[in-house]
Amino acid sequence: MKLRNGFALFGIFLASVVTWVLTPTALSDETAIIYSVFKGIDLGNPNDAVQKDYFVNLGTNQGVRVGTVLEVARKSPSYDLTTEKLYKDLIFPFAQIKIIHAEKDASIARLEKLYSPDKTPVLVPRAVIVGDLVKISK
Repeated sequence: MKLRNGFALFGIFLASVVTWVLTPTALSDETAIIYSVFKGIDLGNPNDAVQKDYFVNLGTNQGVRVGTVLEVARKSPSYDLTTEKLYKDLIFPFAQIKIIHAEKDASIARLEKLYSPDKTPVLVPRAVIVGDLVKISK
């Protein structure tokens, strides 16, 4: 019975951590993130690829230009099951996006590259999502 309650508590804890991570007020003003995702409509045309646009809170004021490549990372809490406590937040890169439009403090990007699953931790979902961290790729 204790184990089942432990998993229930872990689920509640994980949900609260995810909510905290994705809440804009929980992020510092200097944290660059994906703040919105827009997906085109699939009209069923076999020659038309449905695009996804990623809106980023970096722009020309932060050195971003059309063609700039950004590395996308996910912040993931690790939970120690032996002590039943949060151990550490891990941040791991898993994709690259490329800027297609830039303004002063915001830009729009498209997926350039999703890193191989055997080189990255398990991602759920395995996609760029709102709240993912970004930085200019070197």
